[in-house]
Amino acid sequence: MNKIEKIFYEELSKYKTSETERECVIEDFEYEEECFIKEEGSKASGKKIRDFVKEFLKEHVHELKEDEDTHERVSVKQAKKIDCILDVLRNERMHLSVKDMSELLSRHNLSKGASYQNLYKWIPKELQEYSYIEQDSEGKYFYNRPSAEQNRINQVIENRELVEAEKKEQITIISSFLDSIKDSPVYEKAKEFFSKEEKKLRSFMYKNTNSANYSRILFMGAPEANIKKETWGKIYNAMATNSVMQIEYTPVGKTKSESYKIAPYQLIFDNGLWDLWAYSYKNKEMRLFNLSRITSAHILAMAGNFILPKGYSFMNSVTGNFGCYNDKNPQVYKIKFDKKSYAWTYSKDRIWGKNQTVEETDDGYILSFEASQYLPILRWVLGWGEEVTPLDPPKLVEDWKQRIEKMKDRAT
Repeated sequence: MNKIEKIFYEELSKYKTSETERECVIEDFEYEEECFIKEEGSKASGKKIRDFVKEFLKEHVHELKEDEDTHERVSVKQAKKIDCILDVLRNERMHLSVKDMSELLSRHNLSKGASYQNLYKWIPKELQEYSYIEQDSEGKYFYNRPSAEQNRINQVIENRELVEAEKKEQITIISSFLDSIKDSPVYEKAKEFFSKEEKKLRSFMYKNTNSANYSRILFMGAPEANIKKETWGKIYNAMATNSVMQIEYTPVGKTKSESYKIAPYQLIFDNGLWDLWAYSYKNKEMRLFNLSRITSAHILAMAGNFILPKGYSFMNSVTGNFGCYNDKNPQVYKIKFDKKSYAWTYSKDRIWGKNQTVEETDDGYILSFEASQYLPILRWVLGWGEEVTPLDPPKLVEDWKQRIEKMKDRAT
């Protein structure tokens, strides 16, 4: 037994494992040991080896042994003796009596407490925990390799069943989520993939599956806007090939559509609505185009392809977490919430923007953050009614007051 193996078995003895799990861990470690030796060499320091072994065991074995005064288990010294005996039985194919084991431990400098009388008190009971250790007609213990292999196979099958069952649950949950974005190419492609995966799993018999009915998990979004299938298809194909497009688009506040030559970068699903993040050659800037307001779209074959720049993601251009609106004017917002209000209960644990802070006052809390999403924030503040008061920036305060006055006039 080399230095690495000695440390490994010493650390392994501190964990609570079944005999099958122990076999699997030992087998996995053999590969990791080879990799470690290749990287560090055979003369690595004891500390480095022990750190490596501890990290390996943390990932592969999850439960430490309980304290002896709360749960009766073998001591670390006894575990070393068992490891030594198992190592000889497994690798040297020997048949050992308890007396033979006592002599074996003496040869390996583990003689303390290893007399025949002491071993006989506990070693037979401990060896019963290992189903692949059996006794021959003379009462000697030996390693039954076929039994060990069967145990390992059973463990692999059990692990596979758990993994497959977990995968099935994940697919069911994600499929339920996809229903909230149906009628889009994203939905169709994903559904096609998950349907294939589910068919593979149907042929597998499950044990230990969770009895939860995942069809009872529902993802709710805002009402969906009507988007033409042809529009979906053209945009999706253009994005796949980085092709320049021509779209007819009706901007907010206008009744007639306008032509835009664009380079489509990214589709964004925000609160029930789909937007296209694209470069507009007409405006010479990045813009959001709502898909429900695109009346026609086609690829400009003669315009060639565009190069997708690094950092093209919409998230790199917006400050704040109020959807995909971006006014490109980051500023600090200060909003006061009434104490014990639902508005504060809902908002306090969420991140709304950069550099977010909370200040407690006698009658409430002041939430401060940086964002570049003025209109969504104004609507958000108005939506909380009397529970919220904007403090900064001044424009937000003024617009909030004006809208409240208009609502007051309508109510009288």
